[in-house]
Amino acid sequence: MSTRNLRQLLQDKRVLVLCGAGGVGKTTTAAALGVAAARAGRRVLVLTIDPARRLAEAMGLPENGPEPTTVSPERLFADGASGPGRLDVWMLEPGVVFERMIHRLAPSPEAARAIVEHRLYRFLSELVAGVQEYAATEALDDFLTSDRYELIVLDTPPSRHALDFLDAPGRLSRFLDERIVALFGPEESSRRGRLWQGAQALVGRVLDGVFGAGFAGEMRGFVGAFGGLFAGIRLHTERLRARLASPDAAFLLVTSPESAALRESAFFRDTLLERGLPFAGYVLNRSWARDDALAHPEALLEHVGEDAHAEHGVAALSRLAATEHARAESHRTLLARLSEHLPAGAFAVAAPDAGAELEEFSGLVRLGDALAVG
Repeated sequence: MSTRNLRQLLQDKRVLVLCGAGGVGKTTTAAALGVAAARAGRRVLVLTIDPARRLAEAMGLPENGPEPTTVSPERLFADGASGPGRLDVWMLEPGVVFERMIHRLAPSPEAARAIVEHRLYRFLSELVAGVQEYAATEALDDFLTSDRYELIVLDTPPSRHALDFLDAPGRLSRFLDERIVALFGPEESSRRGRLWQGAQALVGRVLDGVFGAGFAGEMRGFVGAFGGLFAGIRLHTERLRARLASPDAAFLLVTSPESAALRESAFFRDTLLERGLPFAGYVLNRSWARDDALAHPEALLEHVGEDAHAEHGVAALSRLAATEHARAESHRTLLARLSEHLPAGAFAVAAPDAGAELEEFSGLVRLGDALAVG
């Protein structure tokens, strides 16, 4: 196994993308890594696509908002002197990001207003598959371009959908693909033959009949305006793909000892490798693999003499301890198995089962420290 560890990733990378099955603690792991990197002196953003109320409460932040929120230095460095690091967190608000994208890509402010004020815009921004994930690509690309942060930790949805944000522009463009744009484009009728013009008229009558008079005209105007943005959308997507495949990025797979999570981790590892994305390794979360301080209750017998009740109590504790020791050994075996056959430079690290400690910011600090030392 490589000697590379999470501390080096936190120091060297510009983007850490955390993926994993639902319920494995991925969001809190992302937050803890962001805390560790900021306390080590970097300007860090934790960007989550899948907001978690508990994370917001632990950090003292609103659940969402139009901009990232800064964790106060008093909270970040509560246990010592403040450093140069900074930690911002944003529970991604897709509507905000999507509208900013419209204003950035539209040819003029008037064209942007024509899109966002159109009654079909709400349908597109809320209901079309891919908009939320595309908002993540826009936000990530924008932050990387601005150099506002030295490290961005991106928390993704559950693993089978974790890379949807890379494919989202394709799904979005399929909703308004070239044939649909052509069908509704206001200039297309004059360029096509009578059959095409007849198809346009037929679709228009059907839409007007279903949605009300004038709807086809509205659709034609909206699609014509929005269709012109796809060149910019595709350009941003290709740029982000290149960035996430570069040495500046790393993908971490968060899993837990449960069999379902491990199956998801195998699926996702293969997906990353197939896409040629930089797989940095595993975080085995909620693990007993690093618990070297498990008690041996038999030592108590030296102090209880011939007390039968005490002996029964110690025996019960011994059975419980044996179960805990067996669990810890099982998790160590699992961690060793995850460490096998890793790509060059990848690693597997265990994160302790922090439990209720993560309800407090201090718990995130301790988890981040434990992960950073590997």
